[in-house]
Amino acid sequence: MPRELTGSRTEIRPGVWKLRVYIGLRGANGSPKQVTRTVRVPPGTRDKTAFAERQLAKLVNEVSTGNISSGRETVGELLDIWLTHCEASGRSPTTLRKYRDMADRIVRPELGKVRLSRLTARQLDALYAKLTAKGNKATTVRRVHALIAAALHQGRKWQMVATNVAQDASPPRVHAAPIRVPSIEEVRAILTEAERVEPALGTLLAVGTLTGARRGELCALRWSDLDWSEGLLTIARSVYETEGGGWAEKATKTHQIRRVALDELGLAVLRRYRTVVDSLAKQLRLSLPPDAFMFSISPVGSEPIRPDVVTKFTARIAKAAGVDTHLHALRHFSATQLIAAGHDVRTVAGRLGHADAGITLRVYSHVLPSRDREAAATLGRALELSGPDGP
Repeated sequence: MPRELTGSRTEIRPGVWKLRVYIGLRGANGSPKQVTRTVRVPPGTRDKTAFAERQLAKLVNEVSTGNISSGRETVGELLDIWLTHCEASGRSPTTLRKYRDMADRIVRPELGKVRLSRLTARQLDALYAKLTAKGNKATTVRRVHALIAAALHQGRKWQMVATNVAQDASPPRVHAAPIRVPSIEEVRAILTEAERVEPALGTLLAVGTLTGARRGELCALRWSDLDWSEGLLTIARSVYETEGGGWAEKATKTHQIRRVALDELGLAVLRRYRTVVDSLAKQLRLSLPPDAFMFSISPVGSEPIRPDVVTKFTARIAKAAGVDTHLHALRHFSATQLIAAGHDVRTVAGRLGHADAGITLRVYSHVLPSRDREAAATLGRALELSGPDGP
């Protein structure tokens, strides 16, 4: 739900009021984010307090709709309002945390006090050059650029800026490194070692490899998401870690619910694991609820395994198995194996949870040349002509 904005008014001298609208907290010291305005009561006004109240209500409305341009707003003020807007729009808590960290740690110290009316593409390029000189990767600098560009884009809609100067800036190019996908033998070694060390996490990695699901989606799976008779797994939520070491659930990255088919191997892995889970609950004289988390730190499935735990576990297991890889590579393995086997990209995109098959094409384009060669051979065989003597 959108956060309700609050404000205050203070008469700083007779007939002059300072208005404040609070839009949240910023930084570790909890200093208030606020938009301020000073108003003068027109001569002859009978109820000066009522006038100030009306002006405050007007300012609250302007802030809530983003229409607060006065020509004096700074980059920092735009970031405050834009982040509040992102939160009210339902942006992922994890994404918001990353946005705020980037804004507070990188953008505010350099550009926070610069008036929007005086911000130039040259200043942005100077920031990007400074970040690069400090050793930041091009991908990191591009993320900073994307944040600034998104805030300015919204600021233009709100008429806080005439143009989005980020469109004229030149962030460094990102040269995508080739994706290193583990081989079938390497994946088998990882899954075998994982099952030996910790059955719950071993099963989670196996399901992740067979479905291509993201780590947060795997952590959010519940037994009620599995249709044993149809062999279908519903992926509807994602677990994320909150500040302070807690956890919460959110929608999937694309806000879509998808149903992924499991073959006999996938079902057999889950049946074997469910036997272990039921056996433990029985030993402790506990009952497992139907909607218990599938992969849990609790014997009754009341709490999910954290995504960060899965990442660290995979790195440790891969090292023990003698494989140089990471958790996300298992998702790459799932996608590349399917594409290489001839499955259409739309089907692969659906299993991975990509909103657009074009994303799948861009990420896994390196797999397609082999399929293209096979396609050429197929057409050649279809059009093969008889020899000079005829059939």
